Amino acid sequence: MLLGNLKLWLVFCLSILLINPAYVSAQSEAAHISDFRLVAMSELDSGQNCHDPDLDDSNWQRFEFPNLTAKQHVCIRANLVINENGYYVESPGLLFLALASYHVYFNGELLGTNGHPSTSVSSEEVGAISSLLSFYPSSLVPGKHLISIELSSFNLPPVYAAIAYDLMLVDQQQLYDTLIVTSAITAMLIGALLIMFVIFLTLFFRFQKSSSFIIFSILCLTTAFLLGAEQWKIFVNYQYDKHLFRLQLIIGITLLVNGLLLAYYLEHHSVTRKLNWLVGWVLAQLVAVFTAQSYDERSIFIFAVTMIFLILLGLSSIQKSKSDSRIGLVITGFSLALLLLTPRLFIELGFALSIVLVLISIGISLLNQLSTQRNLALQSAKLKGELLRRNLQPHYLMNSLMQVQELIDVSPKQANVFVEQLASEFRALVTMSDKALVPIDQELALCRSHLHIMSVRYQKEYQLQVTYLDETKPNSDIYLPAAIIHSQIENCFSHNRITSDQSIELRVSKDKNEVRLELITPVDVNSEHKGLGIGEAYIRAKMTQSCLPGWQLQSEASELGWVTIYQFVPNNRLIEKDIKVEL
Repeated sequence: MLLGNLKLWLVFCLSILLINPAYVSAQSEAAHISDFRLVAMSELDSGQNCHDPDLDDSNWQRFEFPNLTAKQHVCIRANLVINENGYYVESPGLLFLALASYHVYFNGELLGTNGHPSTSVSSEEVGAISSLLSFYPSSLVPGKHLISIELSSFNLPPVYAAIAYDLMLVDQQQLYDTLIVTSAITAMLIGALLIMFVIFLTLFFRFQKSSSFIIFSILCLTTAFLLGAEQWKIFVNYQYDKHLFRLQLIIGITLLVNGLLLAYYLEHHSVTRKLNWLVGWVLAQLVAVFTAQSYDERSIFIFAVTMIFLILLGLSSIQKSKSDSRIGLVITGFSLALLLLTPRLFIELGFALSIVLVLISIGISLLNQLSTQRNLALQSAKLKGELLRRNLQPHYLMNSLMQVQELIDVSPKQANVFVEQLASEFRALVTMSDKALVPIDQELALCRSHLHIMSVRYQKEYQLQVTYLDETKPNSDIYLPAAIIHSQIENCFSHNRITSDQSIELRVSKDKNEVRLELITPVDVNSEHKGLGIGEAYIRAKMTQSCLPGWQLQSEASELGWVTIYQFVPNNRLIEKDIKVEL
C-alpha cells in the first residue's frame, strides 16, 4: 500500500512517540533494523543478486540514514532482528521513507515495489513518494532477517541533501489512527482559518476599513493554504519527481505568510520607518534562503528570521505601552525557542501550532481593538453632542444675539463682523467634530473666531499668541485632535472672567512624531471648580481616539495662569478622515 511522502511518515512516527512512548519503546525492544550496507548495482559481479540471502556483503559500505543522495542505482541491505519474545502486532508493516523507485525483499522474497528502479532516467519507472509494505505476522519470527532494497533515483533533481530518511517496522493500525487524528486536527485548523478569513474580511468591509484587518484576513487565508499544501502529501499520492514542486510551493507560501505577519505587526503597531524594517527582513530572508542546505532548513531559517523581527517589534511596542504586544511576544518567543531546540519536531508539529497561536492572539487583539474603537466612537459621538450643545446652548445664543442687537444700533459694520465670526465658529465646530485629526492652523482659526466673539462681548482685546519652540516651523505638518485647544479656551471663559487684556499663549513643539502643546490661559476671577468637566472628558476621549497609546494630558493652576500640557503622537492613519467605525 502506498501512502503520503517521507514527511508524512515522520509526522506519524513523531506523533506515535508523543502519544504512546511506552508502546514505541516496547516495540523497539521487540524488533529493530540495523547494520545498513550499501553498494552500487554496477559493482555486483555478473550473476550476483542484490536480494540473495547468501550474497557476501561484509565488505559493503556502511551508512546511516539520511546519508543517501540522488542519481544512484544501489543495493541496500539491513538486518531486522526480532528478539526471542517475538514481535506481536495485528498489522505489521515496513515503512520506507525515501524519494526513489525501489523493490523491497524480505529474506529473498518480494515484499513490495514502488515504481521500477533502473540505470537511467529513461528506463526508470518513477514511483510514488513513499510506501508502507505489509508483512504476514507469521513471518516475523524471532531471529535475524534480511531486508534488501534495489533503489534508483535518477528522476530526482540533485538539489536534495538526502533522499532517504528511515526504514522502520511499524504497526499499521496505529499509524492509520495517527493519520486520522492528524488529518482531523489539521482540517479543523484549516476550517478555523477560513472562517477567520471570512469574518475579518466582513469586518473590514462592513465596520473597520483598517489595513490591519485586511492584512490579517489575507494572512488567515494564506496560512490555510500553507497547511493545505502540507496535508497534500496525505491525500495525493503523487510521483516522487513532483515532490520538488510541492516543496517550492511550500517555501513560497511560507515566505508570503511570514511577510504578511511582519506587515501586520508594522501596520498594527504603527511602526516608524517601515521601509527600513521591510528591507532588513528581505535581506535577512535572502541570506536564509541561499545559505540553507535543504528545504527543511530554509523553512526553519525563514520562520526564525521572522520570529526574531517580531520579537524586536514586540519589545518596541511594549515600550510604547502596547498591552496586546505582551501575549504576542510570549508566543513568538516560545515558538523561536521550540524551533531552535527541536528544529525537526518544530517543522513537523510545532509550526502549525505556533502560527495558529500567533493568529489567534492577533485575532483577539483586533476584536478587542474593534470593541474599544466602537466604544470610543459611541463616547465620542456623545461628547460631540455635549460639546456642540454647550456652544449652541440657549444661554450662549441668547447672549450672542443680544450682542448683535446692540451692535446693530451702535455699529452695523461691527455687527456684521460679529455674525460672520459666530457663523464661522459654529460651522467649524460642526465640521471638525466629525474629524479625528485636523491641521493646527484650522484649530487656531477656530480658537481665534471664539476669542473675537468673547472680545466683543466683554469689550476686551483677547489675543492668542502662538510660539513655535526649538526648530518647529509655523503651521508645519502638525496635526492634533479636533477642538481640544478650543475646548480649553472655552473653559477659560466658562469658569472665570478675564478682566484684563491678557493674551492666551500657546507653545508648540514637535520632536520627530511627538507633538507637545502648552496652553497658558489667564485666571482673574476664578469660580471654584475641579478639572475641566465635560471639556476634559471630551479632550481625553478625543486624544484616546485620535492618538497612539502613551499620550499625556496635564492641567493645573500655576503662577502663569491655568496651564494645560498636551503630549501625543497623532495616529497618521486618521488624518483628515472621518471616523470609520459604524455605530
